[in-house]
Amino acid sequence: MIRKAEFKELDRLEQLWLHAAVSSHPSLPRAFWLNRVRQFRRECRRAGLCLVFTGRHPAVAEAFITVLDQDRLAHLCVSPLFAGCGIGASLVAAAGQGKTQLQTRVLRENLRTRYFLQRYGFVETGRCYCAEYGQSLILMRCSTLRG
Repeated sequence: MIRKAEFKELDRLEQLWLHAAVSSHPSLPRAFWLNRVRQFRRECRRAGLCLVFTGRHPAVAEAFITVLDQDRLAHLCVSPLFAGCGIGASLVAAAGQGKTQLQTRVLRENLRTRYFLQRYGFVETGRCYCAEYGQSLILMRCSTLRG
């Protein structure tokens, strides 16, 4: 089931995000991401849209998506237990309802997410080097949202 996130779920969303960030970015140590937990929590609180997927138990988030500034997909995280089951695609489709486009930024080394987004209509629109991450950020946009 996909539903709006509740504030009380922020700890669980943080767990999902931290696991996804660490496993998707092998060049950056866990401590790098731990130093960004406060930023992640701020973004979740100010997100225009935060949706969660609940699987086995309706009170436990197994995946989530956040959209900032009307159309910027900021986070898309799926529990490893539900990876490859279409949950990410369902969340992107739900987040895109009523929007003409979504855009996002993905680190160059995060190939799995880049390929996933391309499969659902996102295309690269630019690159910029980010010294903080020591690699390029790939800017992506999707104008024809599909699930």
